Amino acid sequence: MMYIQSFKTPCANEAAPQVTPKAPAMATNYASILGIQNKWAPIVFAVIYFLVMLWYLVQAARRHAWVYGALALFSALRVVSFSLRAAIASNHHNDAFNRQMAIAYEVLYNVGYFSILLSAYRLLHDRRWMAKINSARNKGRSSFPYRVMGGLHKGRFMELLLLLSVILGAVGVSYALGTNVGRTKLGNRLNDASTYIFLAATVIILLSTLLVVHLERSLATQTPVGSPLQHAILLFIALLLLLRILFYAATASNSIKQTAQGNEHLWYPLAALAELLVVLLFLAPGLVPLRSMVMRHRRNIADPSNEKGSTTGAGYNAGDNAATGGLGAADNAHTGMNAV
Repeated sequence: MMYIQSFKTPCANEAAPQVTPKAPAMATNYASILGIQNKWAPIVFAVIYFLVMLWYLVQAARRHAWVYGALALFSALRVVSFSLRAAIASNHHNDAFNRQMAIAYEVLYNVGYFSILLSAYRLLHDRRWMAKINSARNKGRSSFPYRVMGGLHKGRFMELLLLLSVILGAVGVSYALGTNVGRTKLGNRLNDASTYIFLAATVIILLSTLLVVHLERSLATQTPVGSPLQHAILLFIALLLLLRILFYAATASNSIKQTAQGNEHLWYPLAALAELLVVLLFLAPGLVPLRSMVMRHRRNIADPSNEKGSTTGAGYNAGDNAATGGLGAADNAHTGMNAV
């Protein structure tokens, strides 16, 4: 038996129902959301950071300095970040694929800034130790600001502060770029909080730089710790880091489309180039003390009897020169003060 479906004939005064065809879902253009347009500039930055990474890996192996290892990690993260940025700019047609790439790019970029801030902070800590030791020898006292810096390092305050910023940024990016519209506003707020925490950490580094430079310049020794050029480089590094994070803080808003990455014509000179200059400034000879030299100084202060037998004379300077591969001229300014 055949079933025949009956259709109701509309009356003259009754409008026939209209079915609106459903528009196909459009893929999200994450390159447009993040303001990523130029695909060649990220490639150039990735190549430069790759070469810098190789240099810092060699320096970390030769000089056994924690700062160089952290800078090599930062450079590696920037290689990956700029490669992802170039890929996002080149192909934005796959919604799910590019969403994961955009989240990975944002998270890795925040982790990279975490590592460069930690490198700058660790450099200041090592130089503070060197200056504190010589200050104790010459003055026998340590002022309150430098004790505060030591307390911050012992409590791992900076590390915890930067880690909190990275976590908030990672969660915020996943929410802001996610498919849940209800979490977008929360994600933007978490991103803003992460930016402001990074800003606070950068201000601490700037103040610490001023204190370290003041301490090194105030030492009453014939061979002062640090040259005026090194002090200028330290201050320039802190100012560039502050410029970078101030740009992010000034462009933070409730919409991820209006973040710092959305202003690419300003983002490259004020953020990307500023970071690259900071990494290149760390290459200055003698800026980063040898880790072994810092540890020997600390042991000598703890046990002064070791100082005469292990850290006096030309042999100590020659050993430092060999370790630095000819770059120890500035480091000898530190080691020349070992003989009391």
